[in-house]
Amino acid sequence: MKKPSLFMGMLCLLACLLLPLGAVQAQSSQLPAGLSSFSLPEPAGVTADPLKVYTYKPAAWQDGRPIVVVFHGLKRNAEEYCQGWKEYAEKYNFLIACPEFTESKFPGVRYYNFGNVIDNDNTGGNVQPQSKWIFPVIDNIIKATRQQAGTKKSKVIIFAHSAGAQLVHRYVLLNKRTAADLIIAANSGWYTMPDENISYSYGMKELAPAKKDFRNAFAKPVVILLGEKDTVRSKVLRKTPEADAQGQNRLERGRNFYNQAQQKAASLGLPFNWQLITVPGVGHDGTGMAKGAIPLIESLAR
Repeated sequence: MKKPSLFMGMLCLLACLLLPLGAVQAQSSQLPAGLSSFSLPEPAGVTADPLKVYTYKPAAWQDGRPIVVVFHGLKRNAEEYCQGWKEYAEKYNFLIACPEFTESKFPGVRYYNFGNVIDNDNTGGNVQPQSKWIFPVIDNIIKATRQQAGTKKSKVIIFAHSAGAQLVHRYVLLNKRTAADLIIAANSGWYTMPDENISYSYGMKELAPAKKDFRNAFAKPVVILLGEKDTVRSKVLRKTPEADAQGQNRLERGRNFYNQAQQKAASLGLPFNWQLITVPGVGHDGTGMAKGAIPLIESLAR
């Protein structure tokens, strides 16, 4: 038998040495410590512009610690939300990712609040084909953040405030699955009630949901997080007859949404995996509401 050459033996040894190194590099985080950002190619929306995701990673963060994907409110100030979570990220060793849904790419409440389910910013519009709904963008963000972080073990928590909570609670109702391990919707201005007799965005009349759609929604790990003092009828709070039928303020509307969802699940004989939690002493404040989310995130991470 012909003996392998010294050159071939050296090549084999080099390949064996490089393979583990390459594997480690492929799994390592691409995100630097501190404040940073990355761009995600995203065809959804009215432009082909990429979606920017601001991040904050503590130097001590490692795979296995939570990733919190934070959805901004009406001002679309993702970077400011990321800054607001910096203290919590350092104290509790969370990686924070804050996607920016710009007005130019996702214009009006039709896109950001409603998920582009209907073709206008009000109610009772024409239902868009599901291929135009933007809810899959949420799972794309989770997947991209995991890849950027180089993680395989970390749990992902969605925290959405105000207008972000409008998008996210509709994602809960209308997206079949979720890539998140926990979804926290905080202080939404008004809701899509699980009611087939009320037009979207206040209800689900035009969507004709089946029992399996409600099963998917109520099985998701959801917390409706409400500020005890979020009772002001502010300038930006929607005050249409349909919105006011849900309650006079965000606290009342959130409680009614949760109760109606719970009743709907019971009427259909479906398991209900949601919680309702009120944060004492906090109004319509995204950073203040984050304090109420911390124990939920920490509990999931244990």
